[in-house]
Amino acid sequence: MGIPISDELRALRARAYSPAADIHLDPEAMRRLAELEEAGRRTAVEEAPVLPPVDEPAPDQDAAASPSEPDVVPPAEVEPTFWRRPRVRTAVWTAAVVIAALFGAGLTYSVVAVAPVSTSSGAEQIETLSPIATPQIPPGYFGWEEDGLAFQYEGFTVVRTTYGFYSGSAEGGSCIQVFETRLIPDSQEFNDADGWSYDGNIWGGCAVGAFPASAAVPLTGEGAPEADLPDGRAIQFVLDGDRVGVFLDKG
Repeated sequence: MGIPISDELRALRARAYSPAADIHLDPEAMRRLAELEEAGRRTAVEEAPVLPPVDEPAPDQDAAASPSEPDVVPPAEVEPTFWRRPRVRTAVWTAAVVIAALFGAGLTYSVVAVAPVSTSSGAEQIETLSPIATPQIPPGYFGWEEDGLAFQYEGFTVVRTTYGFYSGSAEGGSCIQVFETRLIPDSQEFNDADGWSYDGNIWGGCAVGAFPASAAVPLTGEGAPEADLPDGRAIQFVLDGDRVGVFLDKG
């Protein structure tokens, strides 16, 4: 028999081994999954019954002594087979639980602030940005509205807009613009009638189809920003609802 599967165990396994696994963010759920797996194994493991030895009947001496009857070869004794539950599945589940527990513990300890954001580049996510409360950005500046979302990261200001400065309008009104914070004019001194002033590079992009709005910023060469950034070739900002994931191409 296999490990008894309760509704609780089934739900925990889905959180641990499905493509959308999130159990590593819940240490209590990982501990409970390990307990249920272990309890199930103790219940399922049964010792195969030991059969008493069967005494073979003594050959009939009269039949053996009779030359008129041919020798009868007794059929080969077939050892009884007993079905045993394969241990491979148990080992796989155990290894998966251990890996999930280790990964969850490491994630909780080292990168608690980094909520995962999906990207197809394969680059390492180094930060997750939440909106800042009082952005110092002039209303209307490059399409940013006063009640819009803005984020900051290591000398950059990232704003969500409904229009891309370089890429035009977006599906669903989802674009981001990335500025060097030091070059954004003071919101108190900004005059919309005089136009926009920005003496530097702007990086931006809009959502298209299944791909989210994103912007890549080079860290080396001409046009690289003057900011205290990690070593690498580029960083990428990816919009995910009301947060922004930051990814690093280490090169």
